[in-house]
Amino acid sequence: MKVSLEENFEFEFFQIEELKNAEKYAKETNGSIYSWKTTGKSNWLEKQLSIVDVLGLAVLPRNLPDWIDLPDDGK
Repeated sequence: MKVSLEENFEFEFFQIEELKNAEKYAKETNGSIYSWKTTGKSNWLEKQLSIVDVLGLAVLPRNLPDWIDLPDDGK
């Protein structure tokens, strides 16, 4: 599923169970897999596979930082 954050920030999102699909897509697009982490109201992308506090997996270009802040959840 394609996710869009802000105007020019789009990425493919995968459920945790779709790890193999995420790995395949990352290889095909020369991308990196990030874990979409969430705790409380905070959200961020972390360039590593993790199972703790993970909402899902994102595939982004390789040249991005290891940690990307995402908008926090509302009230």
